[in-house]
Amino acid sequence: MKFSVLTLLITLVLITGWGRAIASDVFQTDTVTVEVKGTDADARFDPVVVAVNPGDVIEFIVREGLHTVTAYHPTNRRPKRIPDLAKPFDSGLMEQGDQWFLNIKEEGVYDYFCLPHEKMGHVGRVIAGSYDAAIDYPEEGMPNVVLQKLSTETEQFLNQ
Repeated sequence: MKFSVLTLLITLVLITGWGRAIASDVFQTDTVTVEVKGTDADARFDPVVVAVNPGDVIEFIVREGLHTVTAYHPTNRRPKRIPDLAKPFDSGLMEQGDQWFLNIKEEGVYDYFCLPHEKMGHVGRVIAGSYDAAIDYPEEGMPNVVLQKLSTETEQFLNQ
C-alpha cells in the first residue's frame, strides 16, 4: 500500500510540474513598452511600430508633455483602423510620469494617435500576430502627415 501511495504522489508531482510548464508556454504574455515623448512639433511614440502577440500588454509611459493614446475608431470621431473585434481605446489625457496599459486581445493592426498632436504626425501602430496581415484601412478623413508617418515607419519596421 505504501508503494502505491508513493508512486501516486510522485506521479502527481511530475504531472503537476509538467502541466505548469506547458501552461506557462501556452499562456505566456509579454509586456512591450512604448515611450510617449516630446512636446508640440517633436511629439512621438517610441517606437512608432511594435509587434506583439494577441494577449500581450503594451505599457505606455509618458516621458514629457501632455498626451493621449487614442484608437482610430468612430467612437473617438475618427475612421476605424483597428480590428473588427477589438474594442476602441482612449487613455485620456496623461502627463509626465503617467503610465497606461493596453491589453491587445485580437490579431490584426491597431492604429492610434495622440489627440493634441495628431496633425503633427504623433501616431503609432501595433501589429498583433502575423506581420503579413494586410493593412487595408480607409484613408479618407486621415491627415496626410499621419498616413505618411504610418507608411514610412511600418516599411522601416518590416525591413529591419
